[in-house]
Amino acid sequence: MERKAFLKQCGKLCLGGLLAGELLQSCTGTYFAVGSFEQNQLVLNKSEFVISANGKNKFRKYVLLRHEKLPYPIYVYRLNDNTYSALYMECSHNSCELTPHGDFLICPCHGSEFSNVGRVLNPPAENDLRSFKINHDNEKIYIQL
Repeated sequence: MERKAFLKQCGKLCLGGLLAGELLQSCTGTYFAVGSFEQNQLVLNKSEFVISANGKNKFRKYVLLRHEKLPYPIYVYRLNDNTYSALYMECSHNSCELTPHGDFLICPCHGSEFSNVGRVLNPPAENDLRSFKINHDNEKIYIQL
């Protein structure tokens, strides 16, 4: 194989590997939970954040909560053992549904980025995301709508 063809093939393989890795990373991190609706609030079990593997518990950084009363899901982010944020996944710029990428959210329509607490990190969005007040006890998270 000629050097030029070899380098071209290696470049394609590297690029393909990077793209596949990004796709797999975004797919594996997204977990949809189902909450219940009680007294104008969504209720989410804290156990939705727990991943049990090999007898050890790990925690998801976030879960997406869908409910039939809402057109967009809610991104519930676990900041630490006792602190959570709940964000409506509608872009404040153009009402597109946001895509979670670990610690932040991205708008696929125009590229706006938001932090895990809803602050604008990258325009064109100028306004922070809609957030919800949260209460919790030992077992459940209560998201006030």
